Amino acid sequence: MENYNEIELLSPAGDLETLKCAVENGADAIYIGGKSFSARKNAKNFSDDEIIDAVKYAHLRGVKVYVTLNTLISDDELYDAFEFIKFCYLANVDALIVQDLAIVDICNRYFPDFEIHSSTQMTVASVSGAKMMEKLGFSRVVLAREMNALQIEEVTKTTTLETEVFVHGALCVCYSGQCLFSSVIGSRSGNRGDCAQPCRLPYEVYDYNNKKVLREPKYILSLKDYNLIDKLDELRKIGVKSLKIEGRMKNKEYVSVVSSVYNKKLLGDYLSKFDYFKLENIFSRSGFTTAYFDDKIGIKMINFEKNNDDIYKNVTDDVLNDAKQLSVEKKRFNEVYFNIIIDEKMYCFVKCGKIEFEIYPEITVQKAKTSPITEERIKEQFKKLGDTAFVCNKIDASVNGKYFVSVSDLNNARRECILKLEEKILKSERNFVNKKFSFETNAIAKNKNKLINAEVTTFEQAKHILSKEFDNVFIPYEVFIKNKEYFKKFDNVVCVLPQVDNLKAYDISDVERISVSNIGQLLGNEEKIVFSQPSLNAFNTLAVKKYNELGVNSVTLSYELNLKQISKIISDNAEIVIYGKIPLMNTKSCLHKSFLGGCKCKEDKFFSIKDRKGKVFNVKTHPLNCTNTIYNAEPIYMADKLDDLEKINVSAFRFLFTTETLKEIDNIIVLYKMRKKATFDFTRGHYYRGV
Repeated sequence: MENYNEIELLSPAGDLETLKCAVENGADAIYIGGKSFSARKNAKNFSDDEIIDAVKYAHLRGVKVYVTLNTLISDDELYDAFEFIKFCYLANVDALIVQDLAIVDICNRYFPDFEIHSSTQMTVASVSGAKMMEKLGFSRVVLAREMNALQIEEVTKTTTLETEVFVHGALCVCYSGQCLFSSVIGSRSGNRGDCAQPCRLPYEVYDYNNKKVLREPKYILSLKDYNLIDKLDELRKIGVKSLKIEGRMKNKEYVSVVSSVYNKKLLGDYLSKFDYFKLENIFSRSGFTTAYFDDKIGIKMINFEKNNDDIYKNVTDDVLNDAKQLSVEKKRFNEVYFNIIIDEKMYCFVKCGKIEFEIYPEITVQKAKTSPITEERIKEQFKKLGDTAFVCNKIDASVNGKYFVSVSDLNNARRECILKLEEKILKSERNFVNKKFSFETNAIAKNKNKLINAEVTTFEQAKHILSKEFDNVFIPYEVFIKNKEYFKKFDNVVCVLPQVDNLKAYDISDVERISVSNIGQLLGNEEKIVFSQPSLNAFNTLAVKKYNELGVNSVTLSYELNLKQISKIISDNAEIVIYGKIPLMNTKSCLHKSFLGGCKCKEDKFFSIKDRKGKVFNVKTHPLNCTNTIYNAEPIYMADKLDDLEKINVSAFRFLFTTETLKEIDNIIVLYKMRKKATFDFTRGHYYRGV
């Protein structure tokens, strides 16, 4: 049997009671969220007082607590975020799990010794991404769920960062941090902690010729739950530090069962059939999958049945009873060692983990007249640790002579030792130098002439757009690389790197102008002219400034910002998209492979899916890295609102052309020049609502 003591089991908790259950069932660390800035907005979550209680409860039992601050933060929220970070720091929280570069900047400037972990929302799926996290001051990277075993190993063995991997629970079909589906169709943003889960709804599939593929709508975006219980030995050999269970929205019975089974496996114990049955029975979506880890992505990982998150719907009585028992048992203790010597005074040596100290309890030791204290009685009383967080399995005691100590004094001495031990465990060495939080707020001139840029999807569109008067033309990497000689004739071409950079190498050594789609692509490209895509989630002034420091010359802002929020961002090189179908999802689960006949996709064509309301979403395949992009049904259209856009502090407007014909492109350009309202269906995006 393998023993995995060096690996951390990281369990979720949506409330204090669930945290206690996770601790009692073997978790080495717990991740929780506060009432704000958490990616699970609809969990009960923890008040400030409950975070303090959670840290005390966990630390006394040798368990760490990480707090999630893994949403995007607007300028108006930065001060509150700073105050929450300060609170967590002084509350002795072990680490923050973060997404927004503004939070990274605040931690580095004001709390340099506060450990930060990069959230899976940062979409780190490569060595370059992990090395950028290293550069930014992270101590741990939470890797994208889509990574296979070899990719996880490559990151783990080529960086100094600890790696954390999701091993159990729900799978989003979209790369975390890149899903705008819920946000765009219903204003509930996963990047802001609130998701309506459109991936759990049924869709029809249509091929390249708009022919219906499925007889009836299916849950084609709903993946089965992840379960890597039988992959722990591989993860140990790879060197992964932390195994993460998903489920801050789940209840204490679920967390108890899953934590206990994974803990049992990590202890090297044999798992029974009932253990495996418990994992599936307590909650799963039509079974489990290991597809990402095994690099066997396909139709078998999809859950075609109707989604139902009712945790008790199919739970059998034996599993439910076991879960309830696990959620009330108290079996997690910190082991303490005592060495007690009684002479004219009582001397106690106390050791618990790395903590050890000496103490002379304030009790009365007298010469015995009749019944001297025995070593056995001392041991008996000191082992009575009752409702404390400690257990004593080893104790030494000696009495140098005949002395009398009352039972009540022995109990008082034990309590004094435990109180001092608790004090030492909970003592914080952190001291916050009370610096005032501030960031630049000097507005820039608003009457600058805006650059007009265009992004295309196909080579045909690229040639057409390059004949127009656009300042910059953004070409996808897969189109650019096949037609590099053609594009060399133009000095306004920008090569857009793939959103998921798991390619072994990019052939861009001689390319001067690039647009990065994830943060890792900034490494090694410092000498180039660098733009950024909206997928980098630049949501506030500090994030934009940080991207500038990392080498981005022009930052394209998040699709999820409204005009009011954009107007508060202080930058003289920010860009926004004013026309186009927003990419709603970037997926590793390939819809073409699953429903249109294997790996024979047409990279210059679109197929589509249709929702229950009749909305049609175009899908583009990317054969170079085997991903799909799902686009919104309607484009953002702002031609008749250009007056509003021209008032805000951005330096460039971008058109995004995806499914449009050349004739449609020309028509759109004319409409924008005339500032006319469109006659086709469109959306204003988030410009007048936000998230």
